Order: sequence, then structure tokens, then C-alpha cells
Amino acid sequence: MRRYSVIIYYVLAWAFLASLFAQVFLAGLAVFDNGDWSMHRSFIHVFEYFPVLMVVFGLLGRLGWLTVTLSAVLYLLIVFQYISVDLSARALAAVHPVTALLLLWATTVLLRRSNPWRTGSAR
Repeated sequence: MRRYSVIIYYVLAWAFLASLFAQVFLAGLAVFDNGDWSMHRSFIHVFEYFPVLMVVFGLLGRLGWLTVTLSAVLYLLIVFQYISVDLSARALAAVHPVTALLLLWATTVLLRRSNPWRTGSAR
């Protein structure tokens, strides 16, 4: 069960990373092509709960407190994305793309930490 949980976690992390890249692409498409943000707004619903599942499988796979906590932080960053896009203070709303960068960075860290085929030191 532990091994399968780690593999599922790893697959979810890759799917989350791919979804983040797609989301950034959709934002770019809205900015540079047609100004229609509907795809960007709706696509988040495809993957917004992946970090919650990652927390569950991280716990089942005993990936360690840092990995599980960082997975939970991913979800909190998504919640902040929802908040930041609706802020009336434009300077604070401008943090929205910076948060996207944090999501990308944290996910790559989690991928490295959770690789079930990695050799070397413990997680």
C-alpha cells in the first residue's frame, strides 16, 4: 500500500505540474490573443484539489512531514489565487502571477522529494 501511495502521489504531482503549465498558457492566451479569460477561470476546477489528494497519498506513503506540509501549502496557494484575483488593491492583485511561480517551484521540489525511483538519501 505504501509503495502504491508514493507512486500515486508522484503521478498526481506530475499531473499538477502539467496543469499549472496549461493554466499559465491559458492566461497567456487570454492576454495576448483574445482577452477571453473563461478557459483560464474554468480550467482550475480540473486540478484544484490535486494537492488535497497529494496530502492524503503523502500521508499514506509516509513521505515525511515536510513533503506533506508543502503539499498542503500548494492548496493554500491556490486558495490565495482565488483571493488575489478579486482584490481591489491592484498592487496586491499583482501577486497573482508571482503565486503561480511559487506553485511551479514548490511542485518541482515535491516531484524531486517524492520520486519513487530516486536513489540516495531518505526523504
